[in-house]
Amino acid sequence: MEKWIGKVALVTGASSGIGQDVALALANAGMIVVGIARRAELIALLSTKVTGTGKIYAKKCDVSCENEILETLGWIRREFGGIDVLINNAGIFRYSFITQSETADFRDTFNVNLLATCIFVREAIKDMRERQTIGHVILLNSILGHRVPDVSVPLFGVYPASKYALVGLAEVLRQELNFFKLPIKVTSIHPGMVETDMIKVFDSQLAERLPKLQVEDITSSIMHSLQTPPEVRIDEITVMPAMVSSPSQPSTV
Repeated sequence: MEKWIGKVALVTGASSGIGQDVALALANAGMIVVGIARRAELIALLSTKVTGTGKIYAKKCDVSCENEILETLGWIRREFGGIDVLINNAGIFRYSFITQSETADFRDTFNVNLLATCIFVREAIKDMRERQTIGHVILLNSILGHRVPDVSVPLFGVYPASKYALVGLAEVLRQELNFFKLPIKVTSIHPGMVETDMIKVFDSQLAERLPKLQVEDITSSIMHSLQTPPEVRIDEITVMPAMVSSPSQPSTV
């Protein structure tokens, strides 16, 4: 992580879960981290736990509001000159049938999961381009952005649709960056179920019996992507929990 020491990282959805864990890891690795969320007080508390040479700055921002996004990015430019690394982590999941959802559910999901991502990506790339420096955009996607499992009660809403859209966004962005010959990498992370607040929307019994990842597993994948040398890029990482057999039921060959 030496190349990122003293550089600026923006982490969206940094008040809990994956965002919180990766913000702390980046700061401990020496980065200047701006963590944003509606619950900025939780990020401020996180800043007291930094043990490395970096620092975490907490900013309140509702990513469903473009004005708040642009105001936050303007503050980052004034204070630090712009963004070097974008960790786009904020997301929402409305646990419902599409046919029984409200229009507001559709709008909210796409505003946070897709539209806000487009705005953050556009503005972060502007910063990286103007600063004429290396950069990295990491998009937190989902296994549901690759495939939707066949389950008995498909209460996925439009969340998978918003994540499938991010796959297209990432690929077009890579092609644009290559066209403009910019030294900026784009990596999509596709986790399976992770032990975070988001899974609380699921039926508790279902969530309990499914294997789950820990937030540290996703942070490790992000840190690995950031440490790649200039001639190496990681376009996608799919992270799934291993199916571990219980002692009473040993696996068979």
